Amino acid sequence: MTQQNSVSRDTQLQQRVAELQKRVDSLEDILDNGKEVLTLEEAAKVMGMARSTLYKMTCEQSIPFYRPNGKMIFFEKADILAWIRRNRVSTQEEIG
Repeated sequence: MTQQNSVSRDTQLQQRVAELQKRVDSLEDILDNGKEVLTLEEAAKVMGMARSTLYKMTCEQSIPFYRPNGKMIFFEKADILAWIRRNRVSTQEEIG
């Protein structure tokens, strides 16, 4: 590998690490802020899914959400956690 390729690879790696750090910081802000109400984007980050997937779930009314004035979509953090916990899968030990 040439030195130029190595430098380019290092630069790309540094950029990726910086992007990941921004995402981690954003998630920490959402979780640590004590925010009770989350936007669609914030809720998608917390849940680790694409915004489009979460939006589709709201269209199907398969997850609780709020839409004041028929505009933006919001989620209560407690509702999201309760919804996640309803979909728990038992371990083999618990079943047997």
